[in-house]
Amino acid sequence: MEGISVLQQMPLFAELGAAELEIIAGASRRKVYPKGSIIFYEGDRGDYLLLILSGRVKVSLLGRDGKETLIRSLGRHEFLGEIALIDESPRSATVIAVERTEVLEIARESFLKIVVKRPAIALKIMTQLARALRRATEQIRTLSMFDVHGRVLRCLLTIAQDKGQSAETGMVIRPRPSIAEIAHMVGCERETVSRALKTLREIGYVKDVDRGLAVEPRAVRQYLLPTLQNLVGPAEHTVSPAS
Repeated sequence: MEGISVLQQMPLFAELGAAELEIIAGASRRKVYPKGSIIFYEGDRGDYLLLILSGRVKVSLLGRDGKETLIRSLGRHEFLGEIALIDESPRSATVIAVERTEVLEIARESFLKIVVKRPAIALKIMTQLARALRRATEQIRTLSMFDVHGRVLRCLLTIAQDKGQSAETGMVIRPRPSIAEIAHMVGCERETVSRALKTLREIGYVKDVDRGLAVEPRAVRQYLLPTLQNLVGPAEHTVSPAS
């Protein structure tokens, strides 16, 4: 069953066995969202999880003045709306299909019926949810504690963790994220992000590579390792590249 093969590649279900995945797949249904369509708005009722089969979506916060802050960009084999499986709280962000997107939808009601019969499934999924929550906390830390150089660099490292590759030159991101995408994620103007990237290139923290960007090992040590330590143990003090 295709649903099972997709679920096997989802971090949320990483600890589930084949029989457990088959149960989850049986509770899902397929949906398609055209390019530009709103999948859900911030404040909508949260009562289902979405698993992306193909396409891409953006997760954004829309201000009263119409300003958009991009939180994340998600693609094939990624998931969103996972907190809805637990508490059915209103959606915390707006999700828009940036291209034709096909998903598997798992309703909260169906999911709860499963965990009543198989509580081990809930325990395994909650472990993954806790990791996602820690990452969200680190994103808040980035926005509140770093100058623009640090915010841009940590944004690149977050993208690299999600979609990048490790190499001798550091962490490589392909394709190269756009200035606009980074600006949305860090809450800055594109011109500000462009200047920050120029500075990061000049001091050697970021380098251009074929069709992408490489974040140098010393930047990883300064901006990413303290985050990883905070996820598993005591946090380490960090400073900005300008200091």
